[in-house]
Amino acid sequence: MKVQSGPAVAVGSGLRVVMLGAVYAAASGVLLALALPPYDVPLLGFVAFAPLLVAAFRAPRYASLLYALVAANCTAWVVMALPLSVRNAVDWFALVPFAVFGAFLSLILVIARRLGQERGWATILGVGSVGVLSEWTAAQVDFPYTVALTLWRDTPLLWLAGWLGVWGLAFLVWSVNTAVAVAWLQRRFTTALKIFAGALLGLHALGWLQMSLPRERETLRVAVVQSHSTEFYPALIRQAKTQGAQLIVLPEVCCDPTKAGWWAKAYQVSLIFGHWTARNSASLALPDGTLSEPYYKIHPYGGEPPSWIPGDPIRAFNSPFGTLGAVICYDTMFAAPCRQQASNGARLIAVPTNDPIAPNLAFHHLHAATTTLRAAEHRVPLARSEYNAASMIVDEWGRVLAYASEGEQLAVADVPLGSGAGTLASRVGDWYVLGYLVLLVGALRSAASRESPRTGGE
Repeated sequence: MKVQSGPAVAVGSGLRVVMLGAVYAAASGVLLALALPPYDVPLLGFVAFAPLLVAAFRAPRYASLLYALVAANCTAWVVMALPLSVRNAVDWFALVPFAVFGAFLSLILVIARRLGQERGWATILGVGSVGVLSEWTAAQVDFPYTVALTLWRDTPLLWLAGWLGVWGLAFLVWSVNTAVAVAWLQRRFTTALKIFAGALLGLHALGWLQMSLPRERETLRVAVVQSHSTEFYPALIRQAKTQGAQLIVLPEVCCDPTKAGWWAKAYQVSLIFGHWTARNSASLALPDGTLSEPYYKIHPYGGEPPSWIPGDPIRAFNSPFGTLGAVICYDTMFAAPCRQQASNGARLIAVPTNDPIAPNLAFHHLHAATTTLRAAEHRVPLARSEYNAASMIVDEWGRVLAYASEGEQLAVADVPLGSGAGTLASRVGDWYVLGYLVLLVGALRSAASRESPRTGGE
């Protein structure tokens, strides 16, 4: 009996490795979906990418794109609760953003494989850095995403965003996942993983301590209206007023400014509302019926025409409660708009929103998750009003004070106003990205130096 050897065995073995890696990638996709809204399994984001990284470390370089697309596709199917057969064009279109996410994910896997699992801290910090740089690059080409969405309900950890920005949260997610993957491959509880475990415990403890300290802050009773039909707005505004609301937020492009001014005067409340007056805008209507100058939406979505033109002011609103800000819908996916309103001294930021419909309202839930991240990043409360689902009011620590799920039409909460001072992240902004670039270059140089052939006599 002949024993097969040589290239055929190598090909068969390589195929088995690739197929096993695809299974690992699918597992990562499911874990990531469960870490994201609407499932929100706590802390799962810190291990969701580990099977995918294990597959990338083991498999041939060409498999990275395959694994990334498998993971992204599995995430999409679970998040959107799709049936086994996609039945209409809307469902197919909803899969496109996940496919693009998969393409960016493949770049991270290529760098991870280049660094190699045996290089310890160089690999961990390098993968964490390339994860942040991938997110920054995606935002520059108008495809913003962040793995920090897995932490949107992890309130005790969100305070870190005030110091390092949402970039810092993303770096932490990728670094911990890489440490888990390296420990998995080495079959031991590595020093790096012990350090990260201790750091996560300490960071959560610090978060709980900061939030528990007593603070004297002016409180504002805020309501967000959630309804797809403007005919219900007067009744909802009246209902919010009877519940003591002083400020009410309405959705994106929801009504005519004249009508909003009339409602504000009739019900003696302040309204921040979205409207289309030549451009996609948000304004403040005061109880005397006067209207502010508009804030223009900075980031158009899809085929929407631009509203903000370079040179336009990025306005905040003067109100009886101090400076109030607004950003509109897609703006929250980018770092700059909320940062600018924090720099304007906003004590609360309203977010009029209109999310695209997808199966399981997936885009509503994923987009809404940015609300807690931006609030914690700039230490300013946010009030998000959407037509169909996931309207919410969030305090400066990212705690959800009131939430309107699908079908609910009103959420009301007493909100401690922010100081208007912003945070370190408000002032540093995207300059943090340079630090991650330096870390990545250092990690790659370390990998290259270890691979250089040794010269000299034997």
